Amino acid sequence: AFISFEMEDKWARDFLVQHAKDVHNDVEFYDYSVQDPFDSQWKTKCAERIAQTRGTIVLVGKTTWRSEAVVWEIAETIRQGHYIFGVQVNRDETHLVPAGLPHQNVIRWQFDQISAWLKTWV
Repeated sequence: AFISFEMEDKWARDFLVQHAKDVHNDVEFYDYSVQDPFDSQWKTKCAERIAQTRGTIVLVGKTTWRSEAVVWEIAETIRQGHYIFGVQVNRDETHLVPAGLPHQNVIRWQFDQISAWLKTWV
């Protein structure tokens, strides 16, 4: 899975990856993070990394909706015909969903639900 997130929500990405390692499941994430976002090769590198996955998980936080990078990653995932869903990163808050991410594909932060969505990708 490619994980798309706003940098202020990096903690949520780290937590998701660690949780997948800690529980007994078939979920595994690889870190395809771009170290220098927005350099001249960013979109090319990002598109290649999305292509290496089955789909994208969008971590939806307070400012995700206005992130040009996240909106581009969503559009690129859809362009490549890959799976996509979003996860609200705060249990008690509902944040605006970025453009292009179907609202019906956004779930609450529950690892069982995340795992269930990922299992539909096989």
